[in-house]
Amino acid sequence: MGMARLPYPIAYNFFTKDYQKRVSYNKYLQSFAGIGHINLVKMNRLPDENGIVPYFVELESIEGSSKGVTYFAYYYGYVQLKKVQNMYKIDQMKLYGEDFLCAAYHLWQHDAEAVVGIMYGEWCKLIKKQLPTKQEGYVKTIDYIGTDGADYRFIFYQLTNDTDVLISQYKKDSEGNWESIRIDPYKCVKN
Repeated sequence: MGMARLPYPIAYNFFTKDYQKRVSYNKYLQSFAGIGHINLVKMNRLPDENGIVPYFVELESIEGSSKGVTYFAYYYGYVQLKKVQNMYKIDQMKLYGEDFLCAAYHLWQHDAEAVVGIMYGEWCKLIKKQLPTKQEGYVKTIDYIGTDGADYRFIFYQLTNDTDVLISQYKKDSEGNWESIRIDPYKCVKN
């Protein structure tokens, strides 16, 4: 708003050439239809993976509606940067809309402690002892001692709608360092 379409081609040039092939300029431009303003609410760098620099983001937008009123909408997701020559460019973005109706009634899937206890404790039988949750701002850290004797750490970010989103999982190695892991609890249910 205020600068018409001037920012769009500039921002589109921050995409890698590969991402521009996957998302045409017209598709990119259409993704902003009805949006009057966007605010960055949260942004955190996540652990690098295979040359990719991922970030967690949460956005607040002011959007128009068919009812003739505007409303605030919230999105969270991931932006991946890739080094191209001497600069970092956006190689992928995934955004998910936040649900303020469902989240207000908080299913167990929205609560970090319940997610760890049910999915990794009951489903996977991995938890011997869950330690008290530590929360700093919107970052929740849940540590537990595994049935295998190892120490585990799960990090969640709390969204504006109070939903907790699992961001990363770690296991302490033999030298006391936290090593990034990925445990898929749905595989535990299938077995």
